[in-house]
Amino acid sequence: MMKKVVSLLLAIMMVFTLISCGAGDQPKLSRAKKAESFTVEEGQTALASEDGAEIEFGCLLEAGEELTIQKVSPESPDSDVEIYAYDFKLSSGQPGGVVELTIPYDDTGLNSDEELLSVCGKYLNEQSGQWEDVFYTVDAEANKVHIITDHLSTYSVFKITDTGKRNEYISDINVYAAYMTTKQADKVLKTYAEQGASWQGDVVLAFLNANNSLPMFAETNIPTLLTLGGAYDDLITEPFGDALTVLGIATSCTQFAYDAYSNGLTSKETSISGMKSVLNLGLNLASSQKYLLDSFQGAYVGVGVIDIALTDVMNFAIDTRYESTKNMYDAYYARPENKRRVRDWYDLFKEIYEDNKSDPQAALDKMKSEIDNYANEYWEVAASDWESWIDAYDKNGSLSKYPWPSESDREKISSNFKAEIYDYLQAVFRSLSRDIYFDALIQREKEYEKLAAQLNTEYTITIKEQAVEGKQPKWANCYVKLAPLSDKTTAKEWTIRLDDKANGQFKFTLLAHETAGFPMKLEFYKTQKDLEEGKVAASTKLKPFTSTEKTFTIKAQAEKVDYSGTFTGVLHVAETGKDINVTTVVTFEKDFGDGSYYKIVCSNDETGSTYINGSYFVRWSTGEANIAGVKLVFTADGTSFTASMRDYNDKEWGTMTCQR
Repeated sequence: MMKKVVSLLLAIMMVFTLISCGAGDQPKLSRAKKAESFTVEEGQTALASEDGAEIEFGCLLEAGEELTIQKVSPESPDSDVEIYAYDFKLSSGQPGGVVELTIPYDDTGLNSDEELLSVCGKYLNEQSGQWEDVFYTVDAEANKVHIITDHLSTYSVFKITDTGKRNEYISDINVYAAYMTTKQADKVLKTYAEQGASWQGDVVLAFLNANNSLPMFAETNIPTLLTLGGAYDDLITEPFGDALTVLGIATSCTQFAYDAYSNGLTSKETSISGMKSVLNLGLNLASSQKYLLDSFQGAYVGVGVIDIALTDVMNFAIDTRYESTKNMYDAYYARPENKRRVRDWYDLFKEIYEDNKSDPQAALDKMKSEIDNYANEYWEVAASDWESWIDAYDKNGSLSKYPWPSESDREKISSNFKAEIYDYLQAVFRSLSRDIYFDALIQREKEYEKLAAQLNTEYTITIKEQAVEGKQPKWANCYVKLAPLSDKTTAKEWTIRLDDKANGQFKFTLLAHETAGFPMKLEFYKTQKDLEEGKVAASTKLKPFTSTEKTFTIKAQAEKVDYSGTFTGVLHVAETGKDINVTTVVTFEKDFGDGSYYKIVCSNDETGSTYINGSYFVRWSTGEANIAGVKLVFTADGTSFTASMRDYNDKEWGTMTCQR
């Protein structure tokens, strides 16, 4: 699989966006050295050039195929970047599976503490002419970069000696070289398996502590991170928390797959049985958490195929009386139509793996059964297999009998053959393990991309002042700052100036907001000087985001209107049609916020009975009095009012109009 140019999360003011890295002018290749050509021999699984460039292809190439490794000298895009490049070509085209390339480099000029972060693998896209990212690991001790790919072309090592230019070529969030030890991965997966009360936070914490691919979260409080500081509702925070959790699980499972591939067959630094136990626990738990299941399933098969490869099959001495039968058994499997090439086994196991990804144990069981069935296949046809009798005649001519072995002796003959099969299938299991590791890398890449998409989602806060006809906006040309801010950002990045209509807008990504500490309070400053001196004129706390856009309206403060006085008028009763003369006395009590409290008493002029009697709040901007059962509204100048009298069912029973 050819990888796209990696994208990194980069802060530009308040907006964080994905940008390409590693691009630039089309490189010019100078083929400075003569190509080294190799012919693949029977049983060969790897080849190396004189100066140390290697390709491990396992069982993918047939004997007789031609492979060429040629060192090339592309033009470097920068004087602080050294490129070590090789062109890998196969006479038959592409390998039809995943291979591992190894490219040496010179570490001169690199700080040992920074070497892992200053070296990366690249692939030259022949169509675009651009260097693109690949899955790689750096062996700083051996000065080699190991690249996993399923496509042969020109590959290279980039060595960036200027740390200030590193992120131009290596992503800050390095999807392709996320380093984690198996011990750290084991801790993450066991933390998940324990399923404590705060298991999700524990998994994320263990992952962030173990992995250096998300440096922006290194000092973030985990509960704050998972709740996004309370600045976003559950529809946003839950997918984000799930994305971080899945990424932790996927990266840990990928490390298990890598360890099985790299060390499993030699038993270096790894315990296959231990990894299988942890993954089995994870599989059982993840059955109810589908978003985690794929990672566990892939890793389980990756570790499992190495476990199969390590199967200890006993060899037995065969009774001499069954020697002729053993010769016929061998003759059967030597015939071209019955003999399986190593590549045949690989194709068969790969198909089993692909068809049973959702049931990893079934995949492993079918692989083992396939070996068992093949080793016992002869006994199903022995009675009628005259060709084996003929093929074995030269060996059996001096033998007088062809006895049928007992079940125990048949098992011994098959067991000896299975031991041979397991021996020559080592390359198959390693190739298959490499394929599964590659799939795990792709799965992990997808999880990083999902997280990156969430972190790069842009959020908007629009501020506008309510317009009042004939009046200038109160907050025109004032400054607004989001607060409080973390020490990882600056006030300038989170301050805007409103226009002459008191309108303005904040735009930022989720990552930028997290870096700033999830500020959600708007602070208003009248002047630049007030801003510099921290003199806040007004402030308000915003509610959590429920979508990517939020609008805050500054309500225009209406001028105070005096509604006090004596109002006379008529109350019209709807049911009877009668008009009743009424007098309403409005007495000022106190101002409060954007209105005033008044004592309002409305009485029948003839009987003295009251229709309204109490202390009520009247808002200046609308003139509406807050009276239960009555919708009373004063005119803008306060010289009159209208009222709708309502019953308990909110049905109008009368209307009133009064003048002061």
